Amino acid sequence: MSCNHCTTKFNFFHKEIGCSNCRLSFCSKCLKQKIKIPNKGDVELPVCKTCYVNLSSNVNANAAVNIPPPDAYLKRLEELENPSPHPITVYKENKRMANLRSGLSAADQQLLDRLEKLKDKSTPPTEDDIRKRLNNLKGGNEYVEGPSTNPVVTTETKSDQEQVDSLLEMFVKERDIELAHNPEEGIVARLATLRGQGVRPNEGAYITNLHDSGSDDEVDKITKKIMDEVSLDDKCSNVLNKDVASDSTERLEEKKNSSPELPWCVLCNNDAKYRCLDCDDLYCASCNVEVHKTWGDTDHKIVDYKQQ
Repeated sequence: MSCNHCTTKFNFFHKEIGCSNCRLSFCSKCLKQKIKIPNKGDVELPVCKTCYVNLSSNVNANAAVNIPPPDAYLKRLEELENPSPHPITVYKENKRMANLRSGLSAADQQLLDRLEKLKDKSTPPTEDDIRKRLNNLKGGNEYVEGPSTNPVVTTETKSDQEQVDSLLEMFVKERDIELAHNPEEGIVARLATLRGQGVRPNEGAYITNLHDSGSDDEVDKITKKIMDEVSLDDKCSNVLNKDVASDSTERLEEKKNSSPELPWCVLCNNDAKYRCLDCDDLYCASCNVEVHKTWGDTDHKIVDYKQQ
């Protein structure tokens, strides 16, 4: 027979020895490891290499499992199971502050009281408290916490005649807005006014009067009257423009007579190219655009400047 590990044949120099755990045959060279075997006492017995590895791994695993927990962990578990009550803080009266209060004036005591109130860490007011205070400041009714489940019923204090008047007034305002956005209806309303009808357009009485009364001659007269009014407005605007132009020319003549005019821009001293009749100043091309755009005076009358 031979060794199960190194296959050396047994002889006088290599005697056969059995493993104490697996009972297989090994030589003395392959059976050098010794370890305690379970259920065989506390004596270390010779075992093969395979049994030694298996038994040592089991011993290490058991030792790892049987490691006792640290004392801090056990103490923490005890605190979680039996929590201790929070310590009670007892505040004593400060005698030094009381002595200082005795020698202070009324104004200083008020300042000291305000300082202590600021240092006092009191709980902030809740949302309901803030709402109550706001309601009291507004002079409203008593504040009711929580949303109201009852429907809001408004009692009408106006009489029937007042309600009718308010509705008519609202209707008149709406019609005025519509007429402002619709010029055709405004012209029709002016025609109705010229005819002596004080009724608004798109109403029953006005429509019936419009279809029933008035001939073509009457309509022509009214139209001619409106055109005369428009021409009169145009004439008035032309007269105003002429007055403005005459005023500007008069100012230019006065300026010429008073002192010689310098042909420079009033802002950058470059050669002037334009004259603003409304501003009564000379500008170059860039300053003319920039100044009138910045000031918003885009409607000013600009003419070319000719040096005299």
